[in-house]
Amino acid sequence: MISIAFVILAGATIYVSRNLNGLVSDALLKGFSSNVISDVYELKFEKLRINIFAGSIKISNVELKPRAVPLRQYSYINSSFSLKTRRITLDEVQLMTMVKTGKLELKRIIIDKPDIQVWLNSEKYILLPYKDTVAVKSKEPKDSKKFISSFLLSDFELVDASFHVINTFKEREFTVQKLNISVSDLNLGQQPGQIAYSLNKVALSIGEFDGKMKKDGFSSLKLKDFNMNMMAIKIQKSIDTLIFTYSDFNTGLKNLDINTKDSIFNLSLQSLDLSYAKKSITLAGFAFKPNLSQAELVKREKYQKAQFSIAIGSLNLLNMNFDTLIYHKKVFVDQIAINKVDFSLFKDKSKPVDKKKFPQYLGQKITAIPLPINIKNIKASEVSLVNVERKEDGKYAKVHIQRGSLEAKNITNMPSEEMLTVTVSGFVENKAPVSLVAVFNYQKPQFNINCKVGRFNLPDLNPLLAAYTPANIKKGTVDEITFSGVVNRTKASGTMKFLYHDLDVDLKVADKKWQNDVVAFAANTYLSTNNPPSAGAPPKIVNYEAVRDLNKGGFNPIIRSFLSGMKETMIMSKENKKAYKEEKKKWRLREK
Repeated sequence: MISIAFVILAGATIYVSRNLNGLVSDALLKGFSSNVISDVYELKFEKLRINIFAGSIKISNVELKPRAVPLRQYSYINSSFSLKTRRITLDEVQLMTMVKTGKLELKRIIIDKPDIQVWLNSEKYILLPYKDTVAVKSKEPKDSKKFISSFLLSDFELVDASFHVINTFKEREFTVQKLNISVSDLNLGQQPGQIAYSLNKVALSIGEFDGKMKKDGFSSLKLKDFNMNMMAIKIQKSIDTLIFTYSDFNTGLKNLDINTKDSIFNLSLQSLDLSYAKKSITLAGFAFKPNLSQAELVKREKYQKAQFSIAIGSLNLLNMNFDTLIYHKKVFVDQIAINKVDFSLFKDKSKPVDKKKFPQYLGQKITAIPLPINIKNIKASEVSLVNVERKEDGKYAKVHIQRGSLEAKNITNMPSEEMLTVTVSGFVENKAPVSLVAVFNYQKPQFNINCKVGRFNLPDLNPLLAAYTPANIKKGTVDEITFSGVVNRTKASGTMKFLYHDLDVDLKVADKKWQNDVVAFAANTYLSTNNPPSAGAPPKIVNYEAVRDLNKGGFNPIIRSFLSGMKETMIMSKENKKAYKEEKKKWRLREK
């Protein structure tokens, strides 16, 4: 008897399942057809299977695509999409409700390996019909198609999707592989002219992303292993307004590769991690470099222009205010910490200077940034700088600064009583220790400088000096160089103390083409071999002035200040000679 009952029960189950499959298929198509979306899109599927005990539905070979001829025209719809997938699983479906009313009530949707195509053809793209006015509703017949008024879903999963977006308006094309989306507690509601979404959690991951753009600043963009998680999301969208809120989010990616619009420069990044809760962004392996050779870059330029490349080991933004950035478009960061920086510059000085170009100082450059910023502190360590110049005679000169560090404070274009302070230090050719403090004024083109060069042997810099001057230093030691001054728009002035001993310089100035203020003043002139001139004597401390080249930036007056101060120390002007004589008199009186 038990076996007979089991056979009867099994047969009844198979019979009910087969019939229920047909009923649910009809109900699903009927439910879709009763919705206004069916005016624009058509739904097809190959077969549907139901597990009546689990309340689950599996639909195979599903296709949702735009109709060739819409059943009803919606003039505001300007874009479309299509979806093909081998299987869609619906879990914990209220089967009887679906059969009786055609309404779909369920807990979970899983879409497995879909192929999604999207075409966006307007700046404000609209893909679906929306309930636009209350007046229309009152005139609709009772059996008219329905707009989506509300929809609840506990879980939604998109598994290993391929995604292709063509944006004809912005001339962009994106391809996404292994797209995974997980959504918890989706609540969709629609009011006249407005759609509202709320979600408890959204997790998104992308295996590979490949994008091509013609209009914007990038020509191509690639990345791998992108992920994003967001919590407590609320969205309100109308035809021209989007309101977005959330409680937490984090994101990360690897192997970012971007080419600029003209394909001349490349930006790459090994990894990025962003955390809203930790208020931090961490980047590793950042690089910006040209795709072309220096010779090709120079050919493209009419005037002198610095070409640069940079590589950064790690960069951390700490205590970043994401709310201020997202809702008010202001950048507030407490600290940016940068480690291991390799920076290279190249300039072809055989080309003419652009006389119509007047570079601004750093304070004015920051003030001109359109986005409000307030960064309290930037620190960079393990900095290496290589500067290469092609001189007018075709020869090359190279300066290398190693073991460098940088710190900048109060970087802002917002009202502030504090000034921008920049401190840099390093070793020229890994021999001469240099430190510089520059304090920039935001209100006017002016900054103060305070520079110190520590003890080093002058012959160690002969390779560097030979590239810029016809001088060979046989011997000599720099004990200390300190200079300070004020740089305004047109000139710099200040004081220098240049202490050295046992200086022996071999000047070769027969070549009339060589003209350089570094040592040209000393031709056929006696150079003092020591400062102080004798033991116990006061050192020569001089005043200097240097005229700025207005077609060059803020580093130019600093270099000119340094050279002017050295010149005044070794071959003093009348004013500095007179001041030094007075200082020697005071010293002699003290000695007596």
